[in-house]
Amino acid sequence: MAEPSSAEGAAAEGLPPTAYTVLGILATLDEELTAAEIKKRCDFTLRWFYWSPAVSHIRRELFRLRDLGLVTEREVPLGRLRRSVVYRTTDRGEELVRRWAAAPAADEQVVVKDPALLRVYFGHFTEPHELVALLDRRLAQLEEQIADLVWSRRRMHELGLDAEPDLDSRLALGEYLLRAAHFELGNVRQLRDRIADADPERSGLQVTRPRGELRRRGRPEDR
Repeated sequence: MAEPSSAEGAAAEGLPPTAYTVLGILATLDEELTAAEIKKRCDFTLRWFYWSPAVSHIRRELFRLRDLGLVTEREVPLGRLRRSVVYRTTDRGEELVRRWAAAPAADEQVVVKDPALLRVYFGHFTEPHELVALLDRRLAQLEEQIADLVWSRRRMHELGLDAEPDLDSRLALGEYLLRAAHFELGNVRQLRDRIADADPERSGLQVTRPRGELRRRGRPEDR
């Protein structure tokens, strides 16, 4: 294999995160995947904590990686008339993604974008019941997310992927994401109830059990 030129090496080191994501997905189980299959892997996993790039974006990165000698491509038949293109990493591509994964990321700023919380922040422009409806929809999304994460864990077990040593950190991350989703579910529910309780149109909390009496212990000189 020819050594990369200094220009190619510099271009490879300056790749965006999506390119490294594509390399990592291809290299994890040494697979040949199409752009659509890489997108599907992103939808199953990355979207819970990073993002899921569009197929067109993935294709652009695959072309860049191919031109840099980091992946190879080949056509495979799909029936009599259709053909598809699959990609796999080269040794250089695998080495590059290993170096990237081991590099410190402390200087990369974490960006959180939650449209529901942004609207709550500007909630004084609307009514409490509208915010409650918004948060109810967010709760439904979180419940669906939890169901998807549980299904993904079960599916990995059915396929025997939980026995793959190279996927151990990915399994641990899946457990983290499930815990985080459960935590966020409770946190959003508490936020929703707090806003609902402050709604002037909503009656106060109904207590059905007897309230009882308050009996204070008297001072010794009062006994």
